Amino acid sequence: MSKYSKDVIQMLYEHQSEYISGQYIATQLQISRTAVKKIIDQLKKEGCKIESMNQKGHRLIDLPDKWYSGIVKPLVEEQDCFDHIEVYTSLDSTQLKAKQLLVGNNDSYLILSDEQTKGRGRFNRPWKSSRGKGLWMSLVLRPRVPFSMITTFNLFIALGIKEAIQPFTDEIVTVKWPNDVYINGRKVCGFLTEMVANNDGIEAVICGIGINMNHLSEDFQGELKEKATSIRLSANTKINRYSFLKELIININKRYNQFVSEPFNHIRQEYIDASNIWDKQLKFTENENLYIGKAIDIDKDGFLIIEEENGHRRKLMSADIEL
Repeated sequence: MSKYSKDVIQMLYEHQSEYISGQYIATQLQISRTAVKKIIDQLKKEGCKIESMNQKGHRLIDLPDKWYSGIVKPLVEEQDCFDHIEVYTSLDSTQLKAKQLLVGNNDSYLILSDEQTKGRGRFNRPWKSSRGKGLWMSLVLRPRVPFSMITTFNLFIALGIKEAIQPFTDEIVTVKWPNDVYINGRKVCGFLTEMVANNDGIEAVICGIGINMNHLSEDFQGELKEKATSIRLSANTKINRYSFLKELIININKRYNQFVSEPFNHIRQEYIDASNIWDKQLKFTENENLYIGKAIDIDKDGFLIIEEENGHRRKLMSADIEL
């Protein structure tokens, strides 16, 4: 693909409501009109619906279900979270790629891929990350905070993801402590946070996020049919991936900046109100230990307080909860 393709698709996307001439594109990029035509033809072959008319130029009608770096990067760069963005067609795992890029690198960055062939969630569970359906990404962040604060990172980020999803559906979006997001009792998003640290403190936080964005019912097989959902299924319409990505980055950026500057206690009640774990008998698994009881509170440090069937109260730092 031409090195100018990302620039052409960006220009078409930014002028989506109007035609732009081949000459205008050629002048802006300092290339020939013939080169512009070749790029437009290639984009059409990829599935971009571009209307081309003599005397008018080219107009973008619709995009295929893939990420174009020329559109992604300007959307993400409007926020202050990341120094750079990497966009891929396919990866084994965005989380693994993020770790590889850590070597000799002190930046904050975002890794985004159309698909993952070996996506993993918490507890090393496989996460199906098919092409064109969801949003699969990893964030590498550099918070200068003490180790004690990391327990609340997931809680801030979960609220950011919840707030990003909510405008796209009339259903109530909830969170399941510490890092799952639900719609109508079914999981729509999970994320995995890993920390890289040395004796001097935290080097990086790597947060891998998987969101079921445009899945249909038939995309979920086996037990997932009853446990998983997508934003599209709750919205009854296809989700514009770029509009959603923009909303997601805005809200993650807001909550991340809040995380590094404010104590969890400032959002504790907000998180409790958004949670779906109250007033029900649940199974909690932490470090292979199973507890049965009810969630009764979240303390100022983000730990979950549960009351077991025998009345004993226990504090959990990071557990798997069966709803």
